[in-house]
Amino acid sequence: MITNYYTLLKIEDSADLYTIKKAFRKEIAIYHPDNNKSSDARAQFELLVEAFDVLSDSEKRSAYDKLLKSQATNKPVVMEQKEQYKEWQEEAKTKAKKYYDFDLEELLLLDLFILNGDILDGLLSGTGDLLDGLTEGLGDVFDLF
Repeated sequence: MITNYYTLLKIEDSADLYTIKKAFRKEIAIYHPDNNKSSDARAQFELLVEAFDVLSDSEKRSAYDKLLKSQATNKPVVMEQKEQYKEWQEEAKTKAKKYYDFDLEELLLLDLFILNGDILDGLLSGTGDLLDGLTEGLGDVFDLF
């Protein structure tokens, strides 16, 4: 069964990247070990990283949406799609293990500069408005505290 990342992040399936990032930051702050020592927090943390990893990447998200639609309509899923989904889960699990040891502030800043890469890509390519993206992202971080 495919996890519904939209439900997990408490967003609509039409959510834009800004909304996905904001929801991720909010939820990850709840389940991060700095704030939550419960036994199920780590598993939830890993799922959140997985959800963000897929939904913040336009290609993965498009393929994921097709998988989700197939599940909703009880259409059979092609083996390649299942394998791709499993690969995403493994990639996310590896990332989550690494991110779990980060302080919450470090993790949120990592999201700003590396996880999605839109700000970093803009800086490296000389395109995009770095200041707007940085201001927007830092505003979200400070809204959490």
